[in-house]
Amino acid sequence: MVEYDVAIIGGGPAGSTAALYLYNLGFNVCLIEKKKFPRETLCGEFLSREVIDILKNLNLFDGFLKLNPNPITKFKFYNNNSFLETKLIFPAYGIKRGIFDNFLLDTVKQKGITVLQPGEVKEIIRGKDFISLVVDNGQSSQTILCSKVIAAYGKQNILDKKLNRKFVTHKSSLNGVKFHVDESLFNFLEKDTIQIFVANGIYCGVNSVGENKITLCFLENRREAQGNPKDQIKNLSNENKNFELLFANGFINEVNNVPVYGTGNIFLGKRELTQNGIYFIGDSSVVIAPLAGDGIGMAMQSAKLISRTFEKQESGKLSDAQTEQYYIREWKKLFKRRILIAKMIQNIIMNNRYMKIGYSVIKTFPGLLENIINSTRGKKLI
Repeated sequence: MVEYDVAIIGGGPAGSTAALYLYNLGFNVCLIEKKKFPRETLCGEFLSREVIDILKNLNLFDGFLKLNPNPITKFKFYNNNSFLETKLIFPAYGIKRGIFDNFLLDTVKQKGITVLQPGEVKEIIRGKDFISLVVDNGQSSQTILCSKVIAAYGKQNILDKKLNRKFVTHKSSLNGVKFHVDESLFNFLEKDTIQIFVANGIYCGVNSVGENKITLCFLENRREAQGNPKDQIKNLSNENKNFELLFANGFINEVNNVPVYGTGNIFLGKRELTQNGIYFIGDSSVVIAPLAGDGIGMAMQSAKLISRTFEKQESGKLSDAQTEQYYIREWKKLFKRRILIAKMIQNIIMNNRYMKIGYSVIKTFPGLLENIINSTRGKKLI
């Protein structure tokens, strides 16, 4: 058995960022990721100011630019007949999650940080002095010991059930679907713009992510997940003519041939932030309403926060109980307000009646749109 200061479960933006910050602080870290990279996952693939700040803080921004991300400078919101638009007052980019996640995890490996991949944590056993993790690589299993565990495994994981996290029994009607399509299948494109198309109970984000690919990411309020992307396109096209006008002939048939990435039962409510020496970050701690486009930013900011938390404890200022309390308090300062605002906005957007009222108000006072967008941005974590 090998002993580490911190074990991190999950190699996405939250897990990889936490590994890099903790390594820079001198912690002995082990990162465990069950899937081989590059891999895609459900995501709107919008990187906002928070992400750029952290990439620069980690001296990774120049390397990131070499991935040729697509710069985004504008936002447009479409209903059936017209649209609202505003310029973004912060830097933003679009890039495939598979490329971005692989870039971060490769950086972790290049630092010499221990990475177990593929490796799936089957059990987390709390001992008197250490936490034991049983890790299966598909052929054999090993046990590692650590002082602390960071759970950065995303929206849902079999471990949530084993840990008896309260939200696992909740049944939501929210389902997400993402797919990439070639830009040649569109009638028109504004590559520098993230576009949101809405109808009753459904919306879709559309943005360019480089490599001549466009991301379409839907969120539906449905009782059952719709596995065929044709369904989402038809549903939204029937109610939003602006969305229908996007596509060239043959688009629907081509969509049937592309991989689909989806998640059902998306829970946007409250989750535990700590549990028996386990600290939850990124989507494991909360899933912000996707409309805010802030999921990756929050993942990386929570990773920076957890490294600061452990550094504070290491300096001898906090007991274990105080460390958990500190993390919970600082997490709420950083995220609670914007989570509530994003959820409120999404509830309005997903209800046709409320959406029409809100749209009319913003049409009358266009400056509100910029304020609404900025309200879902976080504070700069120094």
